[in-house]
Amino acid sequence: MLDFKAKKNASEAIPSLEEKVVRAIVGGSLVTYKEATESKDQAAIDSARRTLSRVRDLLTRLGSTSKSEPWVWEVSAFFNETVGRDDQLLEDLMKEYRALQTIRGWETDSVALPKICRVVQQLHDIHKQSDSKEDVVKFKFLLKGVVKKIQAAYFNKDIPEEAKKLDQVLAEVEASIANK
Repeated sequence: MLDFKAKKNASEAIPSLEEKVVRAIVGGSLVTYKEATESKDQAAIDSARRTLSRVRDLLTRLGSTSKSEPWVWEVSAFFNETVGRDDQLLEDLMKEYRALQTIRGWETDSVALPKICRVVQQLHDIHKQSDSKEDVVKFKFLLKGVVKKIQAAYFNKDIPEEAKKLDQVLAEVEASIANK
């Protein structure tokens, strides 16, 4: 029984079939659109745009399910970033961040912690470009909360490298607030 439980916990990092299929659909449609725009074939561009519209609808439906998982928002953020929908990008990253925060023990989880750090870094990249001091201050509070939770979880142990980088990001954010 313990062997089965250990194997089940070890396989949690393996993506589900649904996730693999959605990632393949999104990636394939983006590649098709890029190839169509490079070829300047108007019929192919129109077809690829219709496909992107359907993919956007698929991601919206997946996101509206009662139990949306972090990967849904990760894929949606990637899609929106690639097609240039920056307004949706920030929203999807925040939804992914909140979904990752619901994972129990994310601070020490070898899969969830790097994902949280990646999302926070992406949010930082967006907020770096913001002219609004208020938005940057809000992000600083989010970042400070993440850093404190990680430090509390690794009280006397070595903090993972991804998490150490967040300390540098926090210092950079605090310096940018002081300069605004």
